[in-house]
Amino acid sequence: YKFVGGDFVPIDGLLKQVDAGGNDEIVGVNSADNIYCLKTSITSAYPQPGSVGWTWYGGYLKYFSCGPNGCWGVNSAEQIWVTTVNPSTCSKTSWINVSGAAKMAEVGTDGSVFVVNKAGNVYQRTGITASLPQGTDWVQIPFCLPVKHVSYDLGRLWVVMEIGLMLQCKQ
Repeated sequence: YKFVGGDFVPIDGLLKQVDAGGNDEIVGVNSADNIYCLKTSITSAYPQPGSVGWTWYGGYLKYFSCGPNGCWGVNSAEQIWVTTVNPSTCSKTSWINVSGAAKMAEVGTDGSVFVVNKAGNVYQRTGITASLPQGTDWVQIPFCLPVKHVSYDLGRLWVVMEIGLMLQCKQ
């Protein structure tokens, strides 16, 4: 679905995970872990139900999220990858493998990157710039319970704990 004129309208595609990141780009993965991108010309001009043209990236990730300095993904082996994407064409640079392991990665519209690992620990990537999209280090954000999922935007980290509790954390 896409939010248009105060209402949600359906769009084509069967994605198990979707991310509406910075730079007006929409990316996601399907049940076979194929990676897709929706060009900005489609995301900004799509006014009604109908067919849209998803661009396939030719790789496999179980989670994919984009922001202004790059797109981060996690594959089925829990390896973390980053690439840069041109949202108007959905073209990408080569993949960079980043140290660590995660079950999901979240990129905020300001470029902040967070991951959650299998044990439910949350880490934030530091040192990210336009010229160094993979950043330099991981800093753990401590929680007293295992985390299932995070989402970040507008200076707030939204956290869903494994027990179902949802938290809003301000930075």
